[in-house]
Amino acid sequence: MEYAQVIIVGGGVSGLAAAKTLGHAVKYVLIEAQDYLGGRVLTVDAATNLAVDMGAQYVIGDKSALYKICDELKMLLDDDDADDDEAVVVTTDGKVISSELMEKAADFWERSIDDADDKPDGQHSALAVSFADFVPKVFQRRLLSCSLFPRELCGPITDYFMKSEMTEANCISLSDLNLIEYSNYEDPPGEYENDLKHTGYRPLINYLKSSIPNDQRIRLNCEVVRVKFLSTERKLSVEIHDSQKQQKKTMICDHIIWTTSLGYLKEHFHQIFADEHDLLRQKQNAITNIGFGVLNKVILIYKKTFWRQSANSIILLHTHENHLFEMSNTLQQLLFDGSIDPSVVQEVARGLSYCDVLPCTDIPVLVCWFGGPAAITIENFTEQFIGQICHETICSYLKIDQDRYPPVRVLKSGWHNNKYTRGAYSYHSVRSNKQDGKQLRIPYAPDGIQRILFAGEATHEQYYASVNAAFETGTQAAKKILSIIN
Repeated sequence: MEYAQVIIVGGGVSGLAAAKTLGHAVKYVLIEAQDYLGGRVLTVDAATNLAVDMGAQYVIGDKSALYKICDELKMLLDDDDADDDEAVVVTTDGKVISSELMEKAADFWERSIDDADDKPDGQHSALAVSFADFVPKVFQRRLLSCSLFPRELCGPITDYFMKSEMTEANCISLSDLNLIEYSNYEDPPGEYENDLKHTGYRPLINYLKSSIPNDQRIRLNCEVVRVKFLSTERKLSVEIHDSQKQQKKTMICDHIIWTTSLGYLKEHFHQIFADEHDLLRQKQNAITNIGFGVLNKVILIYKKTFWRQSANSIILLHTHENHLFEMSNTLQQLLFDGSIDPSVVQEVARGLSYCDVLPCTDIPVLVCWFGGPAAITIENFTEQFIGQICHETICSYLKIDQDRYPPVRVLKSGWHNNKYTRGAYSYHSVRSNKQDGKQLRIPYAPDGIQRILFAGEATHEQYYASVNAAFETGTQAAKKILSIIN
């Protein structure tokens, strides 16, 4: 039976950081259920000399070890190269709204979130207040009290910021987002978002992988399906299913660093650790209570730019609730061929409020962001169909002939339907609190020695839902094991 001192479960940034930290002297094996390394950091080739990130695409903050590595790898877009121009803000009927007005609204929105800190102590009860119950109402009052905002725009602007916040918070609904915990969230220190060059996060994954001494340490297409502590031997028995060979094997180890997504744990925790009743009691509430949301993107690649050259983003304000653009023959044919309900077109079009203009390339690329229910909906249809809806929606708002500038390629992420991730990032739901986060982080020590350590973005105390969190928790878990081994 094969033995390793440490088994790392999950080959994302957290698992790779753990492997790098353990070093060559420790006998470890990294087990990854998918056919690639990187997890929710996935970079794909989109065009000649252009790769795009289907998951994380920014480096948050500029004071961390992760930032230092990315900087040394020359992955970061120079400030001089980054596009600091304004957003194009446009309504359903094509009316252009000044970006200054949206900046004022953004200030109101942030102040409305900050007001959560001033809520009476009675509101800080075991029954958490949701984001949706407080912030949108306070925000709308601010808009209505300011003469700069036409009344007919207050609803669409509120709708935009709510969709934007669902994307920012990675939650399925603002009604499930814990207002107090969210308002106390700490971003990694330094500049908020650092753009990456045309290679995306790929150099980081390659760099971390290069620290693994040989490919025998990596087992792709392998899923851990059962873990049991053998009290007599004081070892862990790990049952692994190889999806390529369609066979199971058992390994023995002293320690496990568990780095899979929280979404995966929500579905498989009881089955994998069925023999470890103390571990189930220790973590079940935390795994159930902490939220795990969906964030997806649709990437449209064009031959020519049809939006304002200086724009760094496009914001769509849905000013006519039931408005649907006149569908092209192409989109109508896709509906017919797929026997798709036309209401899907409206749902996706309404779910699209924000597009980034990718700053790292001269190739015209729009990144369309989807959070909440729409993020799940788009996973159930083809890239061509969803891409065509996004394209026609944007052209309709910008009053551009959709047939003049068709996308040459469409890419679409699908993190919810991926059975090994089941979503994108964690968040504090109305059922969770800091104690749940603490329980999730606690190592499992059935014989008084830390045998199973949990890492990954969801386990970070301060800035969960970030690549920084994944990197730091994987590193920290490996350092703890090194201190035990040594």
